[in-house]
Amino acid sequence: MTRVLIIDGNEQYHDLFANAGFEIVNKLALAELVCFTGGEDVTPEIYGDKAHPFTGNNPFRDEEEAGVFKHCVDRAIPMVGICRGGQFLNVMSGGRMYQHVEGHGRSHYLTDLATGDGVYVSSTHHQMMLPSEQAIIIATSINVEGERQWYDGQVFQKDVTNEGIEVVHYPHTNCLCFQPHPEFTSPVFESMKNYFFNLCERLLNVKAVEVA
Repeated sequence: MTRVLIIDGNEQYHDLFANAGFEIVNKLALAELVCFTGGEDVTPEIYGDKAHPFTGNNPFRDEEEAGVFKHCVDRAIPMVGICRGGQFLNVMSGGRMYQHVEGHGRSHYLTDLATGDGVYVSSTHHQMMLPSEQAIIIATSINVEGERQWYDGQVFQKDVTNEGIEVVHYPHTNCLCFQPHPEFTSPVFESMKNYFFNLCERLLNVKAVEVA
């Protein structure tokens, strides 16, 4: 049984992994997988930008989780991030963020770029990943209405393309960045949960039950 440490997550995250057969642990030294969870925006200064007026971050949390990230990288422990957690791992792996995205607060379909499969997913965030060149883009969504903004301290930069990046993999840090919420329990999101665990196995080589 694979051991997972969940950082700052509520019971929904615990149930997500426990119901899939993972063992939940509370010590980093025991973890074979570390999951970073939802919450506040990532501090823009980490990726070299200034805060957008709509950005609400928690520098203390970022500092604490940066220590966990470094521990995992040093010890080759795979990491997965959900929503804010995925955005945090994107930033820590060299990416940046669109700090404000319009028209992306409703559920929609994403497309897996390797298989072409469509998956119905949640969308509750107002920011979106802007991956680095080291990222492998796994899944995107189309018809994202409105504009995406980021702020360099002087100019509000804007992007009005209709494709959004939903899932990213960073092999060099062993991170899977997953913006939707697989912990949501509605039956309409069952395929999202299955897709999430499929990616954990496919990209991080992590599954609930290890086969001897």
